[in-house]
Amino acid sequence: MEEERLEMMLGSYGGKVSVLEWETESGAAEETMLLWGIQQPTLSKQNAFVSHSSLQLLLDACGHSLSILQSPSSLGKPGVTGAVMWDSGVVLGKFLEHAVDLGILVLQGKKVVELGSGCGLVGCIAALLGAQVILTDLPDRLRLLKKNVESNLRHGVRGSAAVKELTWGDDPDNDLIEPPPDYVF
Repeated sequence: MEEERLEMMLGSYGGKVSVLEWETESGAAEETMLLWGIQQPTLSKQNAFVSHSSLQLLLDACGHSLSILQSPSSLGKPGVTGAVMWDSGVVLGKFLEHAVDLGILVLQGKKVVELGSGCGLVGCIAALLGAQVILTDLPDRLRLLKKNVESNLRHGVRGSAAVKELTWGDDPDNDLIEPPPDYVF
């Protein structure tokens, strides 16, 4: 007998997900291991989309050719990760573009606050997709972030982008939280 699948909406994403139930906790662990094994993560190449040693990353998104500057020499400083692009940023940016193209996510006119924006790729893509984006990071990351936002969002932007300092643990500026953002990345 085939098991009945329960599908539901998850969060504001709008896509359906299947709800899985097990009689024991080990079922979830077994499913996770199965998915992990199928994807062959040990064969995955780290930094498949980016190069931490290059000074820039070129990427097409939303009909624009983006040039994201990096600071590879800063990567050696303890605690500094926002100086270079990471695969996760490329994947999230392309996911946003794809979800908007499919009509399952609407960013047009939405307030987005991006925490730890780093080089700014995700925030730039969100602005190109129509969001009113506030990109945030630590004080020592803002120069590179501002340069990337200014150079990539000159023309054809459906939304807007502003760069703000935000140190986690400090009280945020009022414009970050009032009105509350529609999305926090």
